[in-house]
Amino acid sequence: MNKLLITCLLIFYSIKGFSTCIVIYVADNGYIYVAADSRRTFIFNEGKERGKFESICKIHNVGNNYFAIAGIDDGGLLKAATKALQQNSNIDTAIKSFGTMMVKRYTRLMTDTRIFYPDKFKHFLNDGLANVSFFSFQNGVPNVTDIEFLCNLDKNGKVATTYRIRPIFEITVIGMSRDITNAKPEDLPTAATREQNPELYVEALVKIEAKMQPLAVSEPIDLLELKPTGPIWIRKNENAVSY
Repeated sequence: MNKLLITCLLIFYSIKGFSTCIVIYVADNGYIYVAADSRRTFIFNEGKERGKFESICKIHNVGNNYFAIAGIDDGGLLKAATKALQQNSNIDTAIKSFGTMMVKRYTRLMTDTRIFYPDKFKHFLNDGLANVSFFSFQNGVPNVTDIEFLCNLDKNGKVATTYRIRPIFEITVIGMSRDITNAKPEDLPTAATREQNPELYVEALVKIEAKMQPLAVSEPIDLLELKPTGPIWIRKNENAVSY
């Protein structure tokens, strides 16, 4: 990968590692609720282009399997996840295949980033590369799995990217979540909202980050209810651009 190609990836196709907020929640009714902000921010642009953003949908699917993306090289993540799901009917096998593909891609990308953009490389060492959540129903049972990509240096000082898989049983937030974690009880959605209107609950959590981090997380918020019988888009931005 030459400097021109890596520059294109970082400047034109990369979002800040976790400049998004996506909440996936398995509610008491057994359905999966997903709320995702739609802001895609470019962080490597300079001059007039610095801080440029566009509106995208961060919730995707291949057949009955859905996934949401938060991380660097989101276009590469989308392509690899789509390919893995198309080639593997078993979701666990697909996730591992996806992880293997992205480790290979990230290792190449981060090795060149370290050479050409050492200051940017430190950012990825500290903050990681991406989180992707896969969610679907398997035999009528909700199934949510997070896969996280990390960047490290091995004992020989070479770039090493890895992934780890974590099953989710109730709720996960990928992207930015610090303001949700640190929110005062009165600023969080109520237990009644969580139980009676889970779609409003996940939306309210994303709005907390949007309020506190408006340059990274912003409306419109896409809102999905996923049932064993299929999806219901409560809200979807029809004006979102493609990756």
